[in-house]
Formats: sequence, structure tokens, C-alpha cells
Amino acid sequence: MTFEQPACQKCESPLISRLFCFSCNAFQPLVREIDFFEVMGIPIDFEINAEDLEESYRRLSLELHPDFFEAAPEEEKRLSEKASVMLNTAYSTLREPTSRAGYLLFLFAKGKNLNERTLPDGFLQEMFFLQESLDELLESSDSSALNKMNEDLRTRHKEIESYYAPLFKNFKDLPEDSDILQQLQTHLNAERYLRRLLDRIPATD
Repeated sequence: MTFEQPACQKCESPLISRLFCFSCNAFQPLVREIDFFEVMGIPIDFEINAEDLEESYRRLSLELHPDFFEAAPEEEKRLSEKASVMLNTAYSTLREPTSRAGYLLFLFAKGKNLNERTLPDGFLQEMFFLQESLDELLESSDSSALNKMNEDLRTRHKEIESYYAPLFKNFKDLPEDSDILQQLQTHLNAERYLRRLLDRIPATD
């Protein structure tokens, strides 16, 4: 999939985002096939420039926020509300590595038959063991041991995230290789298990 810069449907100027034209200040029609990268005005890729994403979000937020359209016609108010929701969803999805990887997999895996339940070898047994250990630590309220488990799980989480970039890079070179997408699916499944355990550990000051 490649990034193609669209044109404004009103003034035909090149669009930064598919939501809004900065040249004529016109909202663009919200069509179903808009993807989050088009919303933010960045190329479809896992490795994105975080500063570009932040700048795009800030700039679009200043133009689209519904508070600025309270006195506008109803159609414009409606477009502002829908565009703001789409902008916030796109931004929150693309800013985090795992949600960005999951969204890219959704885009690239259309029409491909992936096993959505696979896990790395031995991973499920390890998670069962860690879950039992966590149950015991939560019951005993051993804060020191809980902090240690939290650190260990976050290290594992970062390890899983480190697989995304090279796998997507390989997929760009071999876009027909479904095995690469299956590996991504497997790592994303593992991340969800780790996230459930991490979410059970109480936050510490």
C-alpha cells in the first residue's frame, strides 16, 4: 500500500489530511475507506516520525474541534464532530507501537487467511505460571515482588514491540509473504496476554 496525496474536492489543492483542506478551510466528505494514515497525513508505514504525528494532530485539532463550530450551520457542526472523533481515534491508534502494528496488520491482512489465535511456542504455559504467581503476590500484597514482576513483564513487553519494525520492513520487501503477517499476528496475540497481566498489577507511587 502506498501513500497518495489526494486533492480537495472544493478547490482541488493538495490535501495534507483527508479530513480538511487548509487552503480553502473546507471539510472533506467522510468516506468509509479513509484510513488513519490519510487522516493524519502521513505515509502508511510502521516506522513513523513521532514529531510529524504530533504536529499533524495539533494542527488539525485547532481546525476541527467542535467548540469552534457552535454557531456554524448544522451540517458543518456535524462534520466537525465526526472529523474530531476520527482524528482522535487515528491519533491514539498510531501513536502507540502495538496499536499501530495491529492497525497495519488489519490493513495488510485483508483477504488473507491468518490464524488469529497463535502464540509463540511455550508462551501460553509461561503465562499460566506467571498468572498463578501474580495471584499469590496480589493475595500476599508483597509490593517488592509485585514491582519486580512489573519490571520483568514490561521488559518482555518491550521485547515483543521490538519485533514489529523488522517484520514490517520485511513485509515491504515481500508483500505477498503471508508468513510475515502471521508472525506479526502471533506477536500481537502474545502482547495481549502480557497486557492483561500488567493491567492487574496495582500502580505504585
